[in-house]
Amino acid sequence: SDDEPEDDWLQQMGSKLIEEFEDVSGKEKRFMNMWNLFIKSHCVIADRDIPGKCKEFIHKYKEQLIDEGLRTNVLLHLFNLWDDGVMSSGNILVCMSLLGG
Repeated sequence: SDDEPEDDWLQQMGSKLIEEFEDVSGKEKRFMNMWNLFIKSHCVIADRDIPGKCKEFIHKYKEQLIDEGLRTNVLLHLFNLWDDGVMSSGNILVCMSLLGG
């Protein structure tokens, strides 16, 4: 579609900006890039969609998240979503159990 080149450019720019962070670990950068790529390719209309998208993300990237040692990064991201009021503690437990925690 006509939007693809712009989407590619936006993704590359987003990744570049994340890589420029100096106070963020490599694992944090890796997780942020994975999450951003995933969430930008999925329609999120309202905050209530976020728990389902988190579950989809874990299903899609479970092996990669485990292999790259990103379990803590997932948990911290879920805590941030809880702090923002878009994720319940029950949904965090479900997501972490899907990840094998």
